[in-house]
Amino acid sequence: MPTQHVFLPQHLALAIALALGCAELSMAQSVAEEAQPVETTAQAQARLKAFAAAPDTKVEKVIKAQEAPLSMGDSNDLVIVSKQGELFGLTDGGGGTNVLQLDIAKGGVINQISNVKDLHLKQGEWSNGGAFNGGSLVDSKARLTNTGQIAGAVHALGIFDNQGTVAGPVFVGKNATFSGNGTVDALDVTGLMKVGPDIGAPSVTNDLKFSKSATLVYGIDAERGSATIQVGGTATLGDATLKVIAVSGESTEAGKHVVIEAKKIDGKFGKVLNELVYMNATPDYVAGKQVGLVLTRNNVPLTKAASTPNGLAVAGAIPDLRQETNGILEPEPSPASKPKTTSPAAKPTEPPKVVAAAKPKPVVQAKPIKPVAKPNTAINALLGTNMATAADAIDQLGGYDTADLGNATLSSVAPISTGMLSVMGRHNPSGEHGNGQVWVQAVGNSGSLAKQLGSYALKHSTKGLMLGTDWAVSSNWRLGVIGSKTQTRLDSYQFDGALDSWLVGAYALRQEGPVALRLGAVYGSHDGSTKRHVAFNGFKDHLKGRYDATTQQVFGQVGYHLDVGQFDIEPYVQVGYQRYQRDAYAEKGGDAALQYHDQTQEHFSSDLGLRLARPFVFDQGMRLTPRVDVGWKHLYGDIRGNSHQHLASGGNTYVIQGVELDRDSLLLQAGLDLAVSPRHTLGLNYSGETGQDNRNGALMGQWKMMF
Repeated sequence: MPTQHVFLPQHLALAIALALGCAELSMAQSVAEEAQPVETTAQAQARLKAFAAAPDTKVEKVIKAQEAPLSMGDSNDLVIVSKQGELFGLTDGGGGTNVLQLDIAKGGVINQISNVKDLHLKQGEWSNGGAFNGGSLVDSKARLTNTGQIAGAVHALGIFDNQGTVAGPVFVGKNATFSGNGTVDALDVTGLMKVGPDIGAPSVTNDLKFSKSATLVYGIDAERGSATIQVGGTATLGDATLKVIAVSGESTEAGKHVVIEAKKIDGKFGKVLNELVYMNATPDYVAGKQVGLVLTRNNVPLTKAASTPNGLAVAGAIPDLRQETNGILEPEPSPASKPKTTSPAAKPTEPPKVVAAAKPKPVVQAKPIKPVAKPNTAINALLGTNMATAADAIDQLGGYDTADLGNATLSSVAPISTGMLSVMGRHNPSGEHGNGQVWVQAVGNSGSLAKQLGSYALKHSTKGLMLGTDWAVSSNWRLGVIGSKTQTRLDSYQFDGALDSWLVGAYALRQEGPVALRLGAVYGSHDGSTKRHVAFNGFKDHLKGRYDATTQQVFGQVGYHLDVGQFDIEPYVQVGYQRYQRDAYAEKGGDAALQYHDQTQEHFSSDLGLRLARPFVFDQGMRLTPRVDVGWKHLYGDIRGNSHQHLASGGNTYVIQGVELDRDSLLLQAGLDLAVSPRHTLGLNYSGETGQDNRNGALMGQWKMMF
């Protein structure tokens, strides 16, 4: 039978009090242990500095690559890796308190570390993919990318990109940057924090705290949405700054993007910096547990970011296909007709007549509702840009190079008339073979419009072949015809083009004593193609177009031959007319495709120049004639191309002004003719045209046979 203990009341009360007192003391000790203050970054710096200066700290310097793993003893060790130092395998700190300091400018990969309390990164870019049981200090000149596990706290004064796990708290200094989609125990930010779909957002197990000096840089991508910071405890916003950067993607997503989701939201952002030109960004605080961001179209016109007259024309013609509805950015719907309704018929008082029943009245059908128009992704990408990106986007959407197709085409076929003049102007061998001739010329030509634009200048290069023949129709007149086939490549910034050209022409030469009259006309048919690449703010479009064009060239030249010693000198004057006509065409591709109207441009020109030749006669009838031709060219009329165009998906027509040709330019020709026999002549000729902004040069080789 169990013994029953009998306690006096005062004894029982004393026992209960002692028990409760011991329990409270135990709980107080436990709470005190848990509430130990967390070491700040300044304290961590001071502790490491004191540790390095302590007399019982053994300093080990590694200045060259180790051939074996480094293993320390039981002392307090500071291992400094600098200069050409490199650790091999496992670095074991041994007993005592140990610190590893990495001070290499180029950085590197952090190998396996054991028995080390602190990892101190002085400079360089470092990556950690393993498990480290200590804490880390990232100095202002250092960067750490963590894809592994860090057990202790991380104090960042430089750049810390966490894609792994940090079991301790992370402190981001005032001039430091934090990013990454990894997990941290707690996060305290006084500097810069970057979040976006491309870099992700962190998961915070406990609390997230922003200081007033902190800035959260937040980006949104239309295709991948937005990144959300997940917080398991309290997110303290602390009047920090929220900075919204240019939206990357093909469209600006409507509605709200979740920035932070936490168990509790404390405070608000003090300031919102919005880089988006055409969008308002407004924080939305929901039920104390979520911070959202609402984007709405503002009242800034698209012309705000245009930096050139052409840009103003483009932006002014682009339709704004989005409207603001209830604070949410939505596509603008097409107008739809509501179905017609009829009132219920009254109950008939007599049966309907058979005639009426035989032919029932047709039911009124509701008009079909038009589907909601799909937003133009190119325009929506423009809406999500900052000022700098918007200006470039408008330039790309403008399709500027088409306005210069006319001048580029006329420059590419200019060597045809030059070749005809060189055939008529060269001295023919004397003898019985003088009634006619056939000739072949190989042409290579290249040039650029507005060379000062660098990679944005429109460059052209042409190669081709000319065939011609002429014959004497009287003692003073010669008539000839030519045919030519050329291929031209066009190149500019994000633009490529090609021309496949056929040309035919006729020329006439009248020689009356020292006076020579040279006339010519050339007609060209051109099959053109264009490729345009549009890429900005995540939007990409590859556009192709095909078009037909024609050119006409007419010229007349009068020269007067002078014999001065052994030199042939001929001053001359020339007038010309050039015309370009292109049919309308449309690009194929995506939403940035353009519809181009037909284009016509023409101008007149006058040349004033001087030719100089010096023949050298050799044995067996061979003759070598070097030649030089210097002239001045002036253009009249409209020398700037223009293009009327609009978006293929809709919008207003706008006019793009092309590059202006030089009013005045210098002409230079130099060549050699070699008469290898009375019937055959070989020639090589270079002709160039140089102005203030434009260049054009051609190299031609010729074979001529007299008959």
